Amino acid sequence: MLKKIIYIIAGLVVIYLVLCLIGPKKVQVERSITVNASNEVIKMQLADFKFFQQKWSPWAEKDTAMKTNFEGETGQPGSKYSWQGNKEVGSGSMELIAINGDTILQKIIFTEPRPGGGDVYLIAKPNGNATAVTWGMKFDIGFMMRGMMLFMNMDKMIGTQYEKGLAKFKQVMEAEPTAKTYNGYEIKEVMWPDRNYFGKKETVTFDKLGEFFATTYPKIFNDAINGKLEHTGPPSAIFYSYNEEKKQTECAAVISVPNEQQLKGWEKFNVPAANIALQIAYYGAYNKSANAHMAMDAYMKEKGLTHTCVIEEYITDPMTEKDTTKWLTNIYYVIKNSDNVQISVQ
Repeated sequence: MLKKIIYIIAGLVVIYLVLCLIGPKKVQVERSITVNASNEVIKMQLADFKFFQQKWSPWAEKDTAMKTNFEGETGQPGSKYSWQGNKEVGSGSMELIAINGDTILQKIIFTEPRPGGGDVYLIAKPNGNATAVTWGMKFDIGFMMRGMMLFMNMDKMIGTQYEKGLAKFKQVMEAEPTAKTYNGYEIKEVMWPDRNYFGKKETVTFDKLGEFFATTYPKIFNDAINGKLEHTGPPSAIFYSYNEEKKQTECAAVISVPNEQQLKGWEKFNVPAANIALQIAYYGAYNKSANAHMAMDAYMKEKGLTHTCVIEEYITDPMTEKDTTKWLTNIYYVIKNSDNVQISVQ
C-alpha cells in the first residue's frame, strides 16, 4: 500500500514537472481606454503615484485602511510608492523607472501574500483631441509556478482590475476642469507636483534676459553632466517679479532634478505642490509671448486667483529648429495655496 502511495505521488510530481515544462515562462496583461483629455495632462497624472492611490487605484477601495508611503519627487523617475493592506491587497512597492516619450515604465514588487514582481507600463498616445491610454504588466514565471499557470487565467484576474482602474481614471480625468480659451490661447488647469530646481537667480533687464539665459544654461548642464545627475528636465525659468516701469524682472535660470539629487555650486529652488497650476502651450519666439501672459492675467482675474510664481519650460532646442513658430514653451502659473516658493542655497 505504501509503495502504491509513493508511486502515485511520484507520478503526480512527474506530471506536474511536465506541466511546468510546457507552462508559460512569461505573462503579459494589457488593457486600453480612450480618455477625453490632453496627452500632456494625462501623462503627468499617470506618473503620479499619489494621484493613482487617491483617485483611480482599483485596489484602494478593497482596503480603505491601507497604509501607504510615498518617496521621491512626484512624477519623476526614482519616485516610489509602497503599501501595506489586508489579504486582498497584500503589501509591496512600485518605483517609477523611466519616462520615455509616451511610455511610463514602473517596477512593481509584491512582498505579501507571496513574493513576486514585474514590469508595469503606461502608454499615453494622442488620439485626435483625446488620448489613448494603455495599462499593462509583464512578469516572468518561475519554473515551479509554470504548471499552475496553465490552470489560472491571469489575464482575467489582473485584466479585470485594470479595466476597472482605467474606467475610473477616465471618469476622474474627464471630470477635471476643461480648458478655456483667452486671447486665442487655450488655458488648462493642471495639478503641480512638488519640484526641485538648481540654477542661478538674478534681477535682469529685459534687453539682457536672452544673454543671461544663453550664458547660464550651458554652465548648468555642463555641471549636471559632470556631476552625473540623471533625469534633468528641460531648461526652465522661474519668474518672481516683472517690472514694466523699470523694464526688469527677477528670475532664475534653472533645470529640474529629482528630490534626492544635488548640484553643487548652484542655488536650489523648490516649487511646492499645488492643487492648481495654469498652463499654456505657447508656440513662437520667446520675445513674443506677451499675449500668452496677458491671457493668463485675464483668466486669473476672472477666477479670482493669485499665483506664487511663473515657470517657463523651453521644450524646443533653437539650435536644431530654426523656425520660431515651432518653438514650444510650456508656461505655468502656479496658483497660490497655503505654501509659497521656497529657496535654499547649496
